[in-house]
Amino acid sequence: MRKQFIARVGQENSANAHRIVQEALRKAATATTTNGAIDLLGEALLELDRLLAAKSARAGWHYARRVAA
Repeated sequence: MRKQFIARVGQENSANAHRIVQEALRKAATATTTNGAIDLLGEALLELDRLLAAKSARAGWHYARRVAA
């Protein structure tokens, strides 16, 4: 049961990440300026960072320490 829950949460996180990226790419493609597109993509990266931080917190470790190591 626990493995099924972990697999489902992982799939949901992957789906959320995919949704964030796809939405950002669509918005960036229709942005009126290059800077606007860059801003939209930057916002998507920040949202992905928050998603990863939340996932890491639930797993009980801090991903920034792991990345920096």
